[in-house]
Amino acid sequence: VTPAPSVDKAMTKTGDMVADSAITAKVKTAMLADSDVKGLQINVETVNGVVTLTGSVDNKSHIDKAMSLTKGIEGVKSVENKLTAKAG
Repeated sequence: VTPAPSVDKAMTKTGDMVADSAITAKVKTAMLADSDVKGLQINVETVNGVVTLTGSVDNKSHIDKAMSLTKGIEGVKSVENKLTAKAG
């Protein structure tokens, strides 16, 4: 039995949402495990494998580290950097 196209599409959309949630969790876990960015106020949102990082960090090196960690997560298609550095 083949599901109706609308059911199939809904199942795919649900699967994408689960995958996005998993990516967000992996990114947050990686950041918490890293001493350079641990505890920083970085918000992570994932839509269709595109991760958006927002928030304010201490310096540009923290932005670079957050971007690097995020790009290294399986399933991440691209990263939108909306982080701002307070100094340097």
